[in-house]
Amino acid sequence: GISLPTVAAGGTRSDGENEYALGNDVTCDLAIRQAMNYAVDRDALVKKVLNGYGKPAYSVCDGMPWAADLAFDCDRSKAKQILADGGWADSDGDGIVEKDNLKAALDLYYPADDSVRQGMATEFVNEMKEIGIEVTIHGESWDNIYIHEYSDPILWGWGSNSPAEPYTLNHSASPSDYASYRNDELDKILDEAMSSLDLNTAYQNFKDAAQYTSVSGDATWVWLANINHLYFAKDGLNVASQKLHPHGHGWSLLNNVNEWAWQ
Repeated sequence: GISLPTVAAGGTRSDGENEYALGNDVTCDLAIRQAMNYAVDRDALVKKVLNGYGKPAYSVCDGMPWAADLAFDCDRSKAKQILADGGWADSDGDGIVEKDNLKAALDLYYPADDSVRQGMATEFVNEMKEIGIEVTIHGESWDNIYIHEYSDPILWGWGSNSPAEPYTLNHSASPSDYASYRNDELDKILDEAMSSLDLNTAYQNFKDAAQYTSVSGDATWVWLANINHLYFAKDGLNVASQKLHPHGHGWSLLNNVNEWAWQ
């Protein structure tokens, strides 16, 4: 998913250890964020970049018990209308919309050593061009990416088996709220979810909270795809029934190695 800073440029913010630039004058506009979401053809992205090994994503926790159903169709006509209604227009005919002399041009950062994210970023550039938004991609080391964590869109990898992740990415007190989104009602619902002693109540709170950051709310992220993990296996090895693997950290494939067997 791609984080979209929701405040204007000009300030700074601390991630607990370092002070970084805060805000983006393009993505702070709700029309831009909503239009970008509607312009992404997630099915095409999965097919082109992942060779079909994945599913479209609409949140950080699709398919989990605490996830709301936030799916919507790619609709570039709607995206263009949202931009027009928001005051964005291609007044000089260069193919890029602008508003108050500000071009809808932005930078997108991704880790240079990740070929999948490079492919996604490249396809994202093409799709945004269709609605008049210019995206320039930068493959960098994480040391250089973190400098931009609160000021520019970044193509992150997320997804875990914990309902704490929506809190981590969306609560204003969390340094991982890369969109720098501030909403007291959302914070309250997330706090209630984290402190609830009833699992079903907590799940419902997380679902309610998701509406605030979804495309019909303040569209704080553009979620792209949930990636299937692929492995080579020796013929005859049965790895048993695998649970849903979280993104990246740890090798979840081995969680049930005691159940593996040769056939």
